[in-house]
Amino acid sequence: MPRTLFSLLIFTLICSVVIIGSLSKCYSQTDSLKNHSAFFIQSNFMVGKIVANYSDFPKSTGRKTLYLDFGFYDNRKNNSTSRYYNFPASGISLSYSSLGNDSVFGREMDLVPFIDFNACHQLKNSFHFRFGIGASYFTKHYNRITNPTDEPIGSSVTWAFEAFIFQNVFSSKHLQVKAGAGFLHSSNGHTQLPNFGINSAMLSLSFQYFTKPITAQQTIVDRTIPTDRTLHFILQSRFGIGYHEFGGTTGPTGGPKKLVYTESISGGLILKQHVKLRLGFSYRFYEHYYEYILRNPLATMENHPEKILSAHPVWNSSALTFIGSGEFLYNHFGLDLEGGINISKPFYHNFNRLYENDAQPFYFLKSFFATRMGLNYYFISAQKNPKNNFFIGAHINANFGQADFSELSCGYVFRVK
Repeated sequence: MPRTLFSLLIFTLICSVVIIGSLSKCYSQTDSLKNHSAFFIQSNFMVGKIVANYSDFPKSTGRKTLYLDFGFYDNRKNNSTSRYYNFPASGISLSYSSLGNDSVFGREMDLVPFIDFNACHQLKNSFHFRFGIGASYFTKHYNRITNPTDEPIGSSVTWAFEAFIFQNVFSSKHLQVKAGAGFLHSSNGHTQLPNFGINSAMLSLSFQYFTKPITAQQTIVDRTIPTDRTLHFILQSRFGIGYHEFGGTTGPTGGPKKLVYTESISGGLILKQHVKLRLGFSYRFYEHYYEYILRNPLATMENHPEKILSAHPVWNSSALTFIGSGEFLYNHFGLDLEGGINISKPFYHNFNRLYENDAQPFYFLKSFFATRMGLNYYFISAQKNPKNNFFIGAHINANFGQADFSELSCGYVFRVK
């Protein structure tokens, strides 16, 4: 198992333990704080179809998935985070899937921390939006000899992502029944090739059981309680270590894995304790690019044949990017979405020529735009407005929409005021 994918699994397990622990603490303090943070168990039955993303995609008779969720409906009225997000639910999801072709895909098992946002001010007849990011384990993956057609999944452990919308169709004090539809995605973030990933469109029926009764009064968001509307200006520094295999989506397979080092500096603000907006710059150094340049000292830039890459091997193995980020903070956690414009990424011309051969406009989009998505864990809850805070994170990085590398990072946030 690649080291970064193993680290991703460990990070997901840590997040799962922390979520359960912190929410259990909130639950245990219910009586003393006169709040309500109701524990629930939810079963979720899904059926759907794997969506092919290339011409020779392996056949599938359909996907069937069983989810078992453990979480809390957080309606603590004196908690500004709970009120701001309209009393969300969060927890840990375990799932087991039949992918409709056991000989190629095997079975899939997921461990995914999730958050469920209620679009209404009540549980009855309400819409919910659910998002989750974690790890998947596949019982089978690509092998050039024993399983050569499983190009969607190149490794046993991958990222897992889910996005769903639900409608409550029945509500009582102990039970909520929901119908929904959504999207599941699994891929390893270019850490082991090939890696087309598996995308699934799903329909869902779920049964949410509360161990203690939920009354109508407990579902009403009290907007008369004041919230912190102060703008908090922050500075942030982050260091990341990424991991990937050199090649395109389809290969070559079996090559060495190398690291990608990232340092970013940014500044921004936090709105109402719950939304962080940042602008800044990031610098990346790719070991694979550097090694290729040293082994091919006469390699040139595609559009500038007079420029020899080996004349400045470090700079030509790097990327300098102007970044912008939006992060949704929920207690200790942050769902981080980042986009960037590459000011300089000299080697991408050669990478595209060697492995992708993209025509316009796809070449321009991949070479110009960088994207990044993942989860951060903060050592101090954002609700406390800490002057100094540290975080760790797990992210997938991409060239526009195509995976580039998976990354683990740590960082520091300083609140200016």
